[in-house]
Amino acid sequence: MPEPQALASGLTAQTDHHRTPSATTGGVAPTVTTVAYKPDAPAVSDVPETGSKPVGGVVDGPVEQLRIPADEPVDEPVDELSVQPLDDRAADTTVESISTPQPISTPTVTALAASVRRHYPLIQQSLAARTIASGEVLAANGAFDHKLEAASESQPLDYYENYRHNIGVKRDTYWGGQVFAGYRIGRGEFEPWYRERETNKGGEFKAGIVVPLAKDRAIDANRAELWRAQLERQRVEPEIRAMVIASVRDATVAYWQWVAAAAGYRIAEGVLKLGVDRRSYLQRQVSLGEKAEIELVDNRRIILSRSAKAADARRKLQQAASKLSLYLRDDVGRPIELDIDTARATFPDALPPEAWGDAPDLALAQRNRPELEQLQLARQQLMVLLQQARNETLPELDAGLLAAQDVGEPTSSKRDKSEFEIEAAVTFAVPVQRRKALGKARQLRGKLAQVQAKTQFAAEKITIEAEVAHAALLAAAQRVEQTSEGLELAQRMQAAEQRLYEAGQSTLFNLNLREQQTVEAAVDRVAALYDYHVAAADYAAALGYQSSEALQP
Repeated sequence: MPEPQALASGLTAQTDHHRTPSATTGGVAPTVTTVAYKPDAPAVSDVPETGSKPVGGVVDGPVEQLRIPADEPVDEPVDELSVQPLDDRAADTTVESISTPQPISTPTVTALAASVRRHYPLIQQSLAARTIASGEVLAANGAFDHKLEAASESQPLDYYENYRHNIGVKRDTYWGGQVFAGYRIGRGEFEPWYRERETNKGGEFKAGIVVPLAKDRAIDANRAELWRAQLERQRVEPEIRAMVIASVRDATVAYWQWVAAAAGYRIAEGVLKLGVDRRSYLQRQVSLGEKAEIELVDNRRIILSRSAKAADARRKLQQAASKLSLYLRDDVGRPIELDIDTARATFPDALPPEAWGDAPDLALAQRNRPELEQLQLARQQLMVLLQQARNETLPELDAGLLAAQDVGEPTSSKRDKSEFEIEAAVTFAVPVQRRKALGKARQLRGKLAQVQAKTQFAAEKITIEAEVAHAALLAAAQRVEQTSEGLELAQRMQAAEQRLYEAGQSTLFNLNLREQQTVEAAVDRVAALYDYHVAAADYAAALGYQSSEALQP
């Protein structure tokens, strides 16, 4: 099948020696790619194509299943995209970057996708969510930090002169209780009713523990916040993956728009060259008396019309290059606006419709798409908060144990401070109405219902998007076959009309009509190829792939 840009093969059947099309206006030269990568450069976040968990449904479970190690993630450095010319011709081709000029050759869709993953600002914004979530986990772990406490009290001017000093450490435990230990010393004369402040000469060592028996036993505010933060750190990963999928898809569409605009520009330049090359032929034919002079006027009209269309095609190509620069960036992240000279990329061949099967892979779409995983993790966060709200409805029933021992010389002959002490205590408290906790639980149940509805809608939407994209891909593949055949037939008809015109059996009007039909057929095939590759990008995104190159029929 003819290439969409190979219009000149059917438009240049002239008898004049100028009829051979040039390399810039006829067929398309092979693409030379100079975008290279460092071999050790990882992908943008190395986001997996599929989620790490099944996301088809939501499973309730005890909060213990939500516990995640609190170790901090290490952000891997991402190497930058390097652009290097591969030959002298590519080195002579310069493209003006929005910031600074730099050499570049015709990019590929692979190079574009890599550039987007490394430098696209919206993806960088999403990647920053990792740092935010990691900071939340670190802050939540701070609730279990050791707390050092100390105090010093002096009463130097009084009937009872005394000095009291203490220091200790305590921390909230991961199982909801509290442990503490400390040392204190009390010297001087103490009021009879404050004799417990006095210690032996060496001071008193003390340690204790408080254990919750009802409220805060299975979960408390500290653990709820930590588990929520850990789940948030997991939730940002599908969010990043969704941004990568959407950004690469948009960049791919912009790339194919640029390729289509380049093909349209080459078609317009090719058909314009036919009119220009025909001018000298007509002048010679008119001088020999074989053609009427009015045909030179008509050919001049044709050239002017085609020149206007070529100028419009050039404008569209420049606009497409500007849109593409939003995604195509250099090794420091600056946008690159491609020059006309780099517009040599062509559309890859389209696969036949039967290669894509009769139906989309809906199971793969449900498994790969990050939206469902993100909603599942959001639901788990709400389940943690709901369990904490239910915990708030329980009574505070705590048991405590305290051990203390004075050391050093006794302060009294009774040695009442020297014995080893053990104290046990049980405390109880409960709010009567418990409206705060019950109201919070009701709110969370409503939010869970919202997430459940969102999950159902997201699953249905994924199915519809996959079906729509698959249908568009099949239709576009059929159009490519039909327009390719139509272009071939138009080229044959144009070549036949050219022979009749040279033999004097046709007119310039008929020849121009055939040339225009060939142009229209070539433009239709470019549009069909554009729709095909855009549909492939949409189908890849609908299946949860990060680029259409990962799509296998």
